[in-house]
Amino acid sequence: MSSSRRNHAELNLVRAVSARLDFNELRTTTLYASTEPCAMCAGAIYWSGIGRVVYALSAELLATIVDDASGESELALSCRDVFARGGRHIDVSGPHPIEGATAVHQGYWT
Repeated sequence: MSSSRRNHAELNLVRAVSARLDFNELRTTTLYASTEPCAMCAGAIYWSGIGRVVYALSAELLATIVDDASGESELALSCRDVFARGGRHIDVSGPHPIEGATAVHQGYWT
């Protein structure tokens, strides 16, 4: 399996868009996600220069859906918390109650 297929969708998107746009263009770019970006993805979004993130499902709500059999705890930081530690502002909009946002996760994580 290629590494891009194992990465979170946001990482794949950041990698692809960073290869096409320069930092100034990325500052005006909005990343749309079905779920709040995790701390790892938020870091990648921050370092890429993307200026805005919009998401539907909160990480907290996703945690109630995901059945993590690994026994490992997650790094429970909101993307807002990650972005707040940086030196530049990233506009965040979410969670947005979009019908069907939870439906795509039902049964996937078990």
